Amino acid sequence: METLKIDLENCYGINKLVHEFKFSESKAQLIYAPNGVMKSSLTQTFEDIVLAKQSQDRIFKNRPNKREITVDGAELNPEDIFVIQRMKEASFKEATTILVNKALREKYNELVEKTTDAKAAFIKLIQPNFGIKDNLIETEINMLFRKDFFVVLEELKNDVREQDKPHHENIIYNEVFNEKVLKFLSSKSFNTKIVEYISIYDSLVNKNDSLFMKGTFNHYNADIVSKSLKENKFFAAKHKIKIKDQEIDNIADLEALIESEREKVLKDPELKGKFDEIDKALNGNLELRKFRAYVEDNQEILAELADLDGFRKKLILNYFVLHKVDFDHLLKINTDTEVERKKIIDEASSEHEEWKNVIRVFKERFSVPFEIMIGNQHEVILYDKPASLVFRYSDAFDHVDMGGPELQVSLSTGEQRVFYILDIIFQFEVKRKTGNKQLVIVDDIADSFDYRNKYAIIQYLKDISEEDNFFMIVLTHNFDFYRTFKSRLGDKINYQGNWMALKGAGETKLTVGEKRDVFPQLRLKYSECDLSFIACIPFVRNLVEFTAGDDHLSYLTLTSLLHMKPARTNPAVASTADLTKGEIHDLFSSIFGLIPPCTDRDKKVLDLIYEKAAAIIGDLENFNFTDLKLKLVLSLAIRIKAEEYMLSKIANAQFLNNIHKKMTGKILKQFRIENPNASADLIIMDSVNLMTAENIHVNSFMYEPLMDLSIEHLNKLYVDVFSLI
Repeated sequence: METLKIDLENCYGINKLVHEFKFSESKAQLIYAPNGVMKSSLTQTFEDIVLAKQSQDRIFKNRPNKREITVDGAELNPEDIFVIQRMKEASFKEATTILVNKALREKYNELVEKTTDAKAAFIKLIQPNFGIKDNLIETEINMLFRKDFFVVLEELKNDVREQDKPHHENIIYNEVFNEKVLKFLSSKSFNTKIVEYISIYDSLVNKNDSLFMKGTFNHYNADIVSKSLKENKFFAAKHKIKIKDQEIDNIADLEALIESEREKVLKDPELKGKFDEIDKALNGNLELRKFRAYVEDNQEILAELADLDGFRKKLILNYFVLHKVDFDHLLKINTDTEVERKKIIDEASSEHEEWKNVIRVFKERFSVPFEIMIGNQHEVILYDKPASLVFRYSDAFDHVDMGGPELQVSLSTGEQRVFYILDIIFQFEVKRKTGNKQLVIVDDIADSFDYRNKYAIIQYLKDISEEDNFFMIVLTHNFDFYRTFKSRLGDKINYQGNWMALKGAGETKLTVGEKRDVFPQLRLKYSECDLSFIACIPFVRNLVEFTAGDDHLSYLTLTSLLHMKPARTNPAVASTADLTKGEIHDLFSSIFGLIPPCTDRDKKVLDLIYEKAAAIIGDLENFNFTDLKLKLVLSLAIRIKAEEYMLSKIANAQFLNNIHKKMTGKILKQFRIENPNASADLIIMDSVNLMTAENIHVNSFMYEPLMDLSIEHLNKLYVDVFSLI
């Protein structure tokens, strides 16, 4: 794998990109791409090849697409591409912690999600019957039956299918089995009354002349028979039935007989006396009024209350019968997905040793505030369960393990990062075993990681890139990562694999990136290059601030070149318009410890800034805007000119004589007070304040905002501001 050629059009925001990467010169190719330029778009395009998917523009989907990517003149094999997407904010569910390769884990997650969604839909369907929140129903069923939800469903499926009609379908579970009712039903006095009631009830049902018989044919069974005959038009077909020597040929007579038999039992004086005792006890408690109403309309349920758990199970069974079609559908989904999950678990078992090695590698390289381990190794061997990641948190007194099958909430951000890196290490281990040459596309892998782990990631990628079969394109929008990665990989990548992405009107181009750290170059060239001279102003100002403080004369002098200051604000410091190149050159020399010659010493620095900014704007096409100096000069010119304009519109002499620190914001506030109707000007000034404030306070540690600032934005702002004066 020596040369990778890409020719793209209309791929997720990339209008056009043509480039050639020479891995023969550098096995790692580094691209710095500000947000919105091409980074994620290029990554997604390679991902499309892996997935055998057609690429397209993200917005203008109907535009013709071109995607020609070749390696050494041949079409790129999807199996030889490894795409590492940036870590996205996602919900890491329990299934995600199983230790298996990425493709199988995604499939496993899909199966779990399919089952979970179907279960949630079924629970939502039966929720009105339970009268409690959806998320409590599964827990209630599991606790009552002392088994997993789907195990309960499997055990009840035959009963559900055999029962044609539900019993007690009008009884809401929570109205009978809430905390207050259960406390009452469990009391000794009520229990005595129930036992007496049931004894009388059973003797009445079992009388020889009764239509019913305990445990064989009760009034529920009679109601079901009646409803079934009615629905199936049994009597309309001229059929008859014979019950206890009584011939019946119509539904009305059958219903009347059943009701008569029911009344004979329930209105028996002795039974009614016991019922009245129960009713009185219920009526004396305001919290049980709803339950009493149920009992009054469904007196038969009193016979069920001797076995509360048994009655609860009967109610749940009947709710399942009421929704039999959906019950069967849920069971089928669970059964079907279980077969597929088992296959993945078998595959996971075969990868168990590889994951142990991955965790070892992680522990050697990375630092996290918890210990990571495979938590259920015995279950992997004994019960064919998938290995799962466990996070152990410890303090001086105890430790807590989180993860594995018991994890029911999303992983923390830190745990997600660990799993993200572990997965990448595993994929590299798998790719390494194939022995094939692999093109690795890395998209902001270190984004959101702390510095220690960011450097560990860089070192890991460096080590991988030095292996014979791995060829790498690393994309990042983080300038600090870009500089560090380039530094760690040495001169080869710096000169043969170092790129910066620039987005033009119709094409994105990769230009040669920064070869040397800009700040040492400023120190060496401030005397011979006007752009370097101007760029030194904020840099040296920061050095003075860090070493001598913000009250030092040199600091105040340089501040007058970052803000428009009249001389009267500080007699010891010349006004912005009066400072000369010679004065500032001497100041730089004293800080840098150098004595280079200075040309044009009497040149006003402000004039020099404006002249160089105008030259840049006048010849945009021929400037390389990956050069920090150009954007810095434009930003300085824009802000000073904006302040010059606002000061010209401010009449408050006291304000003008007391401008010392945090200038731009204060000037803008006073300008707004004195010019409330200058709405168009205020919009421009707000843009200046937003776009150039932090960019000018540049230092050697962080100047990414200035690198990310597009030349188009600066050009527009320059034109808007300079057109005001």
